[in-house]
Amino acid sequence: MASKIKIMIKTEDKNINLPSIGFGLALTFVRFGLWTSKFVKDMDEDSQRFIRENKEVIIQTVKGIFKELKGMEPFTLVEVRSNDANVLIEIQ
Repeated sequence: MASKIKIMIKTEDKNINLPSIGFGLALTFVRFGLWTSKFVKDMDEDSQRFIRENKEVIIQTVKGIFKELKGMEPFTLVEVRSNDANVLIEIQ
């Protein structure tokens, strides 16, 4: 059963292994990001309005995704390779 998200970034110079975070904490980060988006001065007005008007829908969607992920076995969600870096996001 999956319950955490793990992010790893590998470059030629260094490897960054961020600590695994549970889905509950990840949801808290999403909520915080939505709240802080109103303070971003460079964001266009349409984007700010969209986030403000759809905040609850976004939160419910993320909750639904996490609910589905909890029933799955661990897997690699995203793997991006470039010439100088490798980014890996795993569901554990």
